[in-house]
Amino acid sequence: MEPGGLVDIVTKKPLDKQRIYAEARLGSYDSSLFLLDWSQPLGDKAAIPINAATEDSDSFRSLFDISRDTISLTGLYDFTDRTRLNLSHEYRDEFRPFDRGTITVATPDGREIVNRLLDIPISRHFGEAYEQFDTKVQFATADFSHDFDDRWSVRVAGAWEHSDSDDRQSRPAAVLIFDQNAPIKNGFFTAPATPKPMFDDPNDKVFLVRRTDGSRDQKRTSWYANAQINGEFMTGALRHRIALGGDWRTFRTSRYFGATALTNGIPVANGGGGPLLDIQNPIYGTLPEEVPIAGLSPIIDKTVDYGFFLNDYIDITSRLSLLLGGRVDFSDVDRDGPAKTVSEFSPQVVLTYDLAENISAFVSYAEAFQPNTAFTIDSSGAPSTSELFDPEDSRQYETGLKAELLDRNLNVQGSVYKIEKTNVLLIVNGVPVLTDGQESKGFEISANGQPLPGLNIVAGYAYTDAEILTGANAGNRPTNVAKHTVNVWMSYEQKTGTLRGLGAGAGAFYTSDRYGDDANSWTLGDYMLVDGSVWYNLPIDLFQKTNNVRLQLSVKNILDEEYYPASGGDLRVSIGAPRSVSGSVAVTF
Repeated sequence: MEPGGLVDIVTKKPLDKQRIYAEARLGSYDSSLFLLDWSQPLGDKAAIPINAATEDSDSFRSLFDISRDTISLTGLYDFTDRTRLNLSHEYRDEFRPFDRGTITVATPDGREIVNRLLDIPISRHFGEAYEQFDTKVQFATADFSHDFDDRWSVRVAGAWEHSDSDDRQSRPAAVLIFDQNAPIKNGFFTAPATPKPMFDDPNDKVFLVRRTDGSRDQKRTSWYANAQINGEFMTGALRHRIALGGDWRTFRTSRYFGATALTNGIPVANGGGGPLLDIQNPIYGTLPEEVPIAGLSPIIDKTVDYGFFLNDYIDITSRLSLLLGGRVDFSDVDRDGPAKTVSEFSPQVVLTYDLAENISAFVSYAEAFQPNTAFTIDSSGAPSTSELFDPEDSRQYETGLKAELLDRNLNVQGSVYKIEKTNVLLIVNGVPVLTDGQESKGFEISANGQPLPGLNIVAGYAYTDAEILTGANAGNRPTNVAKHTVNVWMSYEQKTGTLRGLGAGAGAFYTSDRYGDDANSWTLGDYMLVDGSVWYNLPIDLFQKTNNVRLQLSVKNILDEEYYPASGGDLRVSIGAPRSVSGSVAVTF
């Protein structure tokens, strides 16, 4: 996994008393979301929660609509005070189109995002109405834990995940630039024409070469298993807290991948690939909708990952502690050829020292390992041979302070770090690019807490100095990496008096300029987003509960900033959402 950290998403567990929460949310672009969260105890030993949601939303982007239905059921059973079983199952049915955002074009001053260069609204979609990603996902877990005593425990967990999906998309393959008098009508050439190397006249025309492609009958199945023993013991004056275990995962996917011919401005009846797309005056519905898969063989990928780990957290003195850890990973990859096994040992060392009761310092070193595989498409639209690259290795050095201030109501952290990576695999415009060396160093500070009753604060700043170390782009900053990011959010809710339950919050998030490619030939620009929210917990009693009806109004991107959050290459630039408003009514009983 990445050395910078891990986000652990835990399924919501049952409560020991009944709680029902329901919310209805309506917003801009005809968006609607309805939620239900019902936790119900079943006697003294068992409980179940049911979570359900349904969403139907349009978007500021044309030809875009999302529908998503989710339901999950979790069960808990306490055999004894020391033995517990958790079971869960989630089902999600999701339909949404593909959106590859916008593109860049070459100019005398370097590449530029086309929406900045021409009068093209951010709502314009360069795809087709038939694009879709239709998937059905099931995810089930089982988690058994037992405490032998106050010092030793064991946990065994397993999971199964399966999805069935189909996708179909209009994929841009190239940008063509012609002068205003070029012999092109409705995307077809009326005479031979030669494209220009760059956009250097405001009257130039920009066209996209595209094709229809996608995966049909795609099935993904994963099995997971994990076992871990936690314990505590003494060796002389040293206290040890250990975690010993292993995990295993198998992943298999199969699909048929098909693609139509690239458009080339020549009618299909004449042996061509169809019309180009004029992005200034697009004509939709000109690409074939169906993906040809007849006669194709399925593309099958199989991966088995397993590893073993041991962590020992040692209290050397009442103030000084040492974490020693290690993990050995194995990955068996079977992709278009003989299976290949890669393995790695990743150590971890952390030293902590309590400067005071509420302030601690730490220094750490960790290594990480990640297998690298890539699936690519050649210029004709056919799937190329899948590639297995050398695994990514990384090392992280970090030191910092953590403090709990204002009677432990405010948490403050600060750290300085350096991360070194080798064999970093990127996919740029569908092509895998292996970077031999990459380095990031910088510092982060953050604060969060409730310094006063009703007042909540979350704030942070990060400085990142990232650099590609080898290859043609050595010395450049990696794609999408900002040097500066700042976030701050404050909210306050009145806890007493006649305005009890009335609250408001506002915040801002700033990202400095980022490069759109590793060659550093163009930039995405910087941006700042400002959000706000007001709410009121009504002073009424409903279903024998007090103040359990909440009204809320939220506004995102209040300043209506036009921004581009990320780049996937010259032909795939994400477009940020403009100002949007949503209102909700929630009831808890």
